[in-house]
Amino acid sequence: MRTLWAAVLCAVAVVCVAALGVTAALSTGGFNSVGTESAHAEGLLRKFRGADPGLVLRVRSEGSVDSARARSDGAALARRVAAEPGVAAVEAYWTSRSPALRAHDGRSALIGVALKGDEAAQRQAASRIVPQVTGRQGLLRVSPGGRVWGGIQAAEQGERDLVRAELVVAPVVFVCLVFAFGSWLAALFPLLVGALAVAGAWAFLRLLGGVMEVSAISLNIATALGFGLAVDYALLVVTRFREEGARGLAVPDAAVEAARTAGRSVLVSAGVVALAFSALWVFPFPWLRSMAVAGIAVVLLAATASVVLLPALLAMLGSRIGHSGAASSPAWRRLARWVTRAPWSWAACCAVLMAVLVWPFGQAQWGFADERALPAGSQAREFTERLRTDFPAQPDRDLIVVLTPAPGDREVDRYARRISALPGVVQVTAPTGRYRTEAAQTGPNSTKSMWLKASTGLDPQSAAAARLVERVRELPAPGPRWVGGSPARHVDAKTALADRVPYAVLLMAATTLVALLLYTRSVLIPLKAVAMAALSLTASLGSMIYIFQEGHLRWLVGDFTTTGFLDMTIPPLLCAIAFALSLDYEVFLLARVKEHYDAWGDHREAIVEGIARTGRLITVAAGVFAISMAGLASSGITTLKMMGVGLGVAVLIDATLVRGILVPAFMQLTGRANWWAPVWVKRPSAQAAKESRHGQDMVAESSAEAPAAH
Repeated sequence: MRTLWAAVLCAVAVVCVAALGVTAALSTGGFNSVGTESAHAEGLLRKFRGADPGLVLRVRSEGSVDSARARSDGAALARRVAAEPGVAAVEAYWTSRSPALRAHDGRSALIGVALKGDEAAQRQAASRIVPQVTGRQGLLRVSPGGRVWGGIQAAEQGERDLVRAELVVAPVVFVCLVFAFGSWLAALFPLLVGALAVAGAWAFLRLLGGVMEVSAISLNIATALGFGLAVDYALLVVTRFREEGARGLAVPDAAVEAARTAGRSVLVSAGVVALAFSALWVFPFPWLRSMAVAGIAVVLLAATASVVLLPALLAMLGSRIGHSGAASSPAWRRLARWVTRAPWSWAACCAVLMAVLVWPFGQAQWGFADERALPAGSQAREFTERLRTDFPAQPDRDLIVVLTPAPGDREVDRYARRISALPGVVQVTAPTGRYRTEAAQTGPNSTKSMWLKASTGLDPQSAAAARLVERVRELPAPGPRWVGGSPARHVDAKTALADRVPYAVLLMAATTLVALLLYTRSVLIPLKAVAMAALSLTASLGSMIYIFQEGHLRWLVGDFTTTGFLDMTIPPLLCAIAFALSLDYEVFLLARVKEHYDAWGDHREAIVEGIARTGRLITVAAGVFAISMAGLASSGITTLKMMGVGLGVAVLIDATLVRGILVPAFMQLTGRANWWAPVWVKRPSAQAAKESRHGQDMVAESSAEAPAAH
């Protein structure tokens, strides 16, 4: 016993130590697509001095920025920034005399700072440079902004939100579990498993950050997801343990039986969630791919803690948490009887309600998160908003054209003039001083390459910016060219995401159909499960559009800024998680239904019994997960708030309307057709009874409902 405790404590200590410093290993980027034309252009740009200005400094003068003192101080500041380690190039108004870098009122100017290295290196450089050059600098006042600094502030905001949310979520979940179990010690076990899963998630993210780009936003999502799943899995194991104790088994034997039955169910669930996460890998976005790997690791950590650590703790302390019989829920039994008596009426009423939730989905508009995702009043957001109104063009909205090998000056001049004539372009660098040409190693031979910068005041996500990108790409170029910059990144990212959606949907649907076909030996039930899951997800997306795109229910979810679109990288992640959870709830219910049907052959009573014996379990599990997601929903970052609200709505819809009404109504209407399958799908008759019982042990028996409060 002491050896076991020592091993557990050592494991916990190692995980906690490994989790330290996780934020330093995370990236503030990863939201741009890879393998696109704009990504290739930016790769070429990194070979030049003066690529994308990831850090922008707004310099405010007491008088005109063109005064002798302002010119002197501004040029000195630009030289000072350029001398900092990690700076690739600096473009300041006082050195370039570009009108795009001068404010309309003539009292402010910009310094664009291109940083060396990847996202992590740029973040470190910006964190070191900003405190040294901002604030009062002689007669100038300097404030920081830009893509890199905005990402740093978003990561810091996410850390603060994470701490605050977990301090609230954990006590609320504990109170709910005490109410469900009627024992504070029984409720404590799931919380311990959840805390260990969170520490393990942090440790894994720190290690993962050393081999691939991991977005800082992954920390919040992985924490909430790991805590929610770990508590749900532990809920199953503890519930099963108490049932076995009520049946007369000794504490060690009850712990072993709980690990054997509920533990198998937990592993099946973890496998389903991991398969759903694997579908995210098809999207060409580093942050989604990092979430795929992190999600798989988090769910496996939660499952391992639930089936290895938790049974050991139960064997040692289980005699103190009491026992509970496997009583079904009278309320859910009554609802199931009402639904199966009048399935058409109940299905119609529920369909109307679901249609109301789905309706806003038809008005969906898609885009990508920008500075408006940060809380109102944050320094990075205020900086960007002032840039939008005070300057004719912004460095982070430039359209970049890379030409390699470099053509002659006369050809470049004609090409630049054609670009400058396009609507929305403020200015283009030209041979007279508005373009740069530098040597770059682009292949086995050293060739001349150049890049042209088209300054534009257009919103990078606007239709006008997208048309500008198309027109530039359609213009005859004096040689091979790649178009990049913020507007091109948004166009390419939308196209890349839309192109990969069918593959992700096919992968998730195919794995679900195969898994349920092998488990149920039915053709209709897997198809119904996929359809119901899709309906739940669409209803959840509809509610997100109603709230975040149209700006409703701020009083409920907290304040945010309406942008008129949803971040289109959120639905893939949301759908992967919610789809997996929906399948879990479906399996728990079908296991009980099939168990009763195989024993008695009464289709309607099997439905009623399945709902009665799993209704409370699914409700408690969904409630705990929704509370965990409420921690995300409380974030000041709109992207995290969307994720929390969307997942919370999805699991609650699935646990109530879908499992409580639509599923029993559908199964009652389709009758014995639910259990039909071709001969080649069915088990060999000689093994049917044995394998049927084995399947019930794996999944059905481990879906014992949460005990009623004492």
